[in-house]
Amino acid sequence: MSPRARYACLSIVVFSLAVWPACRDRLFDNPFDPDIGEAAFEVLQTLVAPASAPRGLTWDGSLLWMVDGASGSLAGLNPASGAMIRSLSPPLSSAADAAADGPDLWICGEGSTDVFKVNALNGDIMKRLSLQRGSFTACEFAQGTLWLADALSNKILRVDPETAEVLGSFDNPGTRTAGLAFDGVRFWISDPATLSIYELDSTGRLVRKFLSPGPSPQGLAFDGRFLWNADSNLRLYQLRLPS
Repeated sequence: MSPRARYACLSIVVFSLAVWPACRDRLFDNPFDPDIGEAAFEVLQTLVAPASAPRGLTWDGSLLWMVDGASGSLAGLNPASGAMIRSLSPPLSSAADAAADGPDLWICGEGSTDVFKVNALNGDIMKRLSLQRGSFTACEFAQGTLWLADALSNKILRVDPETAEVLGSFDNPGTRTAGLAFDGVRFWISDPATLSIYELDSTGRLVRKFLSPGPSPQGLAFDGRFLWNADSNLRLYQLRLPS
């Protein structure tokens, strides 16, 4: 090996040793570099999710409800500790997400065009909406209507909660919607295919794209102050909303 080649190899080794500790100490779980043009969330708290396959997430005013894709169960969690307070068996065996509507929960799933409204105390079915088509991966109750993420059209559908009529829609800016939340002003969409969480205005226009805190973002929920994100790495992230 020539002196020039040996010098080049030595330079690469020295650079790698200098950069590796900095990469190892990054305060996030997503393996992608946050300096690629996406904004990063401030993670306020990280909890261990009591589920084998965390999916949907919603907030009912006191509990975080999380869908476990492995067991098909719906767990009401203490937001301070992540401990399970209550457990329900949803009417869909392939439940994907839940949305809180006062004392009740809406449940959607990819394997059914039916969406159910259940009592959060005992799981009794309060209402059943039958849509003609769709594969629903996420849902949210906001602005007096039900919002459903449809994987077939890759759109977010606005649905009348009484008649199941589709009142409108907007495009998902990503590839696949796994979580959907509304903070009173903005919609938030998580996409595990792009490792991103999208911020959209109330009309569905894309505002910003954020790097997800974990490697596979799933359900999203807004608790009145903070955004929560369930991830397939069995973590729940409490995120501060950007200004």
